[in-house]
Amino acid sequence: MSIFCSRFKGLGIVIAGAVAFSGTSAIAQITQDGTLPNNSQVTTQGNITSIEGGTRLEGNLFHSFKEFSVLNGTTAEFKNTEGVQNIISRVTGKSISNIDGILKANGTANLFLINPNGIIFGTHASLNIGGSFIATTASSLNFADGTKFSVTEPLTTPLLTVSVPIGLQFGATAAPIRNQSQAANSQDGITTNIFQQPVGLKVNQGRTLAFVGGDITLEGGNLTAASGQIELGSVANNSLVTLKPIDQGWSLGYEGVQNFQNIQIIQRIADGKEFPSQVDASGEGGGNIKVQGNFIELTGQRVRLVSQTKGDRNGNDLTITAKKLIVQDGAKVATSTISSGAAGNLTVNASESVELIGSTLPNAITELIGITAGKGKAGDITINTRRLRIKDGARVIADSSALIEDSQATLSQGAGGNVTVNALESVELIGTTAEDDPSSLSAKTFGLGESGNATITTEKLIVQDGAEINVSVLGDGRNQGKTSGEINVTTHSILLDKKGQIISNTKSGRGSNISLQIRDLLLMRGNSQITTNAKNNGDGGNITINAPNGFIVATPFGNNDITANAVSGSGGKITITAKNLFGFVPRTGAAVERLDTTGETNPNNLSTSDITAFSQQNPSLNGTVQINSPDADPSKGLVELPVNLVDASRQIVASCSSGGKIARNSFITTGRGGVVADPTEPLIADDAVLADWIALPPQSQNRAGGIQKRAVVQAQRNTEKKLQKVNFVNEPTQIVEAQGWVMDANGNVVLVAQVPTQSPHNSSLTNTSCAAH
Repeated sequence: MSIFCSRFKGLGIVIAGAVAFSGTSAIAQITQDGTLPNNSQVTTQGNITSIEGGTRLEGNLFHSFKEFSVLNGTTAEFKNTEGVQNIISRVTGKSISNIDGILKANGTANLFLINPNGIIFGTHASLNIGGSFIATTASSLNFADGTKFSVTEPLTTPLLTVSVPIGLQFGATAAPIRNQSQAANSQDGITTNIFQQPVGLKVNQGRTLAFVGGDITLEGGNLTAASGQIELGSVANNSLVTLKPIDQGWSLGYEGVQNFQNIQIIQRIADGKEFPSQVDASGEGGGNIKVQGNFIELTGQRVRLVSQTKGDRNGNDLTITAKKLIVQDGAKVATSTISSGAAGNLTVNASESVELIGSTLPNAITELIGITAGKGKAGDITINTRRLRIKDGARVIADSSALIEDSQATLSQGAGGNVTVNALESVELIGTTAEDDPSSLSAKTFGLGESGNATITTEKLIVQDGAEINVSVLGDGRNQGKTSGEINVTTHSILLDKKGQIISNTKSGRGSNISLQIRDLLLMRGNSQITTNAKNNGDGGNITINAPNGFIVATPFGNNDITANAVSGSGGKITITAKNLFGFVPRTGAAVERLDTTGETNPNNLSTSDITAFSQQNPSLNGTVQINSPDADPSKGLVELPVNLVDASRQIVASCSSGGKIARNSFITTGRGGVVADPTEPLIADDAVLADWIALPPQSQNRAGGIQKRAVVQAQRNTEKKLQKVNFVNEPTQIVEAQGWVMDANGNVVLVAQVPTQSPHNSSLTNTSCAAH
């Protein structure tokens, strides 16, 4: 079974990670240290090392070793008796535990392996235990009654306890843990994971598999806990990680941890072959995965962190908490469902940044996924960070898709998930894959279910170079009456550039609503789009752009469109509220049909930046475009100038007389700046707003009497060049409003920034000879 579009398949590349270990690596040696009241008894026969004895206090069985390592091809078997709940083993010597064979325990007991020097699981390492497994480099295991089972301070007669473990205490060091296991050994007969790869280290269904140490590296190493819990925690020295018993085994808490270390989940290359790391908690009810560290990295194609729901029970969540998360080169983090149970939710909390970077290899797509291919709902994706960057075709998707089985596709009936991004500083979606697949943030539906919502809250949103935010219904006529979700963005500024898109198209049903709440600026350049169109008999959605104190700007001939169109259904409604609009032209469907030489009636085929909401085949179902702007009339975005020019100054001069004589007055306009096209209307983009004030050097006194400084208006003839000067972070150039006029030495009227002192020969703004007119 696999998810539509082969979400979980592919080949990959490797970035190997080096892990430094301190201490001396032991080679297949297990020796007790004589520190317990009842010491461990270690005997070896053939390739099996039996571990008996130890000190038992009710449900807890304690073992203490000077060194503990297991060779490839050998088994270390704990011969615990019935009723033991926790087998707690510590290593008090100075050597690393090198596990490349089998760890085995009887019954359903949980196994703790504690070695503060470090733990390595080799390529053949495997588990054969009935309970949970916790590998840690802590210095002691703390209990509810206040006692500690210390590794660094072992007592000749230690205070052992019958109470429940509640914490892992780290001392002066926090040594690393590394896993390279590709073992296919399993006591329940299941030897492969969801990707048909070896299970590696595996616990039984519904149990916990946990690594808690310093730097943690999965280098071509797999972990499997079907319907259980997988915990990866990387902490610094002097940390306390809490333990809480749960149905699946143990839940770890990091409330007492001040500093974290790093986690790598990467590939390994051996003998020219690639071994990806795969962490899998899939099962009848998808398992729970928690990853906690400072810098967390997943790199390489087929590198996976996944929990899939296969039954009727709802899946559990996948949570990553870090300072910085980077997922790249085709790696995937996913929750999914192929049944009636809902997929678990995917949550990323990264205090600094989240980076998703695509691969240069074909079909190697980097993704954060919440997806359904069954009847259950897709998981929701939530990203909380300072900066989110998605580039080179990487994706964040919460889609309703399809199940591919025996080359047959079964469309999902489940609803897509919601994508929520809270980024304090910025969200950037940039570029495409080598196959031109866009970097995207999406909640689409390919099947019978509805799509979810995409909600973004950030200071700055950038979508460029073919990237997209997409909430669309893509089924071929199968979604009659279904609606897609919504796109909601709250931000200071948005830049859409070089085919950047915010889209919610539908092949049937109604297009979704797009709501953009903008404080400062929406800037669209280079064939960018905001669309909620409908094909077939679907209806266009609604677009609301609310920037009451901001600006909506497009390059006039940049083909940047805002559309809510339909084919045979109803057009949508576009409502724009802004302080001013620049560069857009509202058009009817008839106007687009007349201007589109391709015959498609598609505003994307026009070079202008258009706003449309029409029904292509039924004009009676056209939508509406409502623009609320006190300072702008977007219909004046393009003005056709007359061929025969009239010297208006002659009419003005002729109408202004003094005592029946023609005064030596004149009126000068330069270009299209400085004077509004219609004197009864406010200044707009085509008039004074696009003009620059230029300070002239001091000149001699004129008729106004000693005025030494003047300002004139120079028109800005190249509109697009002016628009390129708009600062994306909204730092507008100040423009000083003219406060009066004066006459220069040649009798010309000159606008000035300061009102001149009244004299018998002139007045501010209005000449006395024109007062009667």
